[in-house]
Amino acid sequence: MGSIWFSKKTFLYFGGALVIILGGLIVVLAPYHYVNFSVIQNDQRTFEVYGEANYYPQFEVSVSLRPSNQTTIYLDMSIVNNMTLEVILVNMTLTEENQIIGPGQAIFYEESLLIDIATGNYTLTVDRVAGATRFDLGLNQASNSRLFIVVGGMLNILGIIMVIGGYCLPGTLFPSDSDTIISWGYEEEKTGEPQQ
Repeated sequence: MGSIWFSKKTFLYFGGALVIILGGLIVVLAPYHYVNFSVIQNDQRTFEVYGEANYYPQFEVSVSLRPSNQTTIYLDMSIVNNMTLEVILVNMTLTEENQIIGPGQAIFYEESLLIDIATGNYTLTVDRVAGATRFDLGLNQASNSRLFIVVGGMLNILGIIMVIGGYCLPGTLFPSDSDTIISWGYEEEKTGEPQQ
């Protein structure tokens, strides 16, 4: 029975499906910590820097905004550790070099920078916004998320190849009734033998 139920075709079909599921789980479990705020001057926002495995003490600070009537935008922010009161100053100057054209010919400025930041809870304060009113602020903690996504994606590709290979192999996925009877060792009763 084992040779029928665990044939190459069945192994490739169900093994490939399990590999695809495993790859999907790895992608879902990827370490990813991103927070996004829409802020104006004097706004305060709190966030946390994770210290678990696969996270690094770095944050990418990214901003996106629509300028008013000025071509140069100045943004000043302060990040305070709520436990140690350590202050990290973030100063960004956006010019026409940061300009991108959005839908409907709308003009946006975008910029990002990487800062070193220790594990803990923080409060971010927007100290100054010159040349704009409101902007989108994104904080993305560095992690091994890309590694998880690459490994999970490769497993998904391998699983798909296994399923296709199982489809191309000759034979049926499940055994027929006659194959099952033979596999179970069923033998028809011999006729013509004397009964005891």
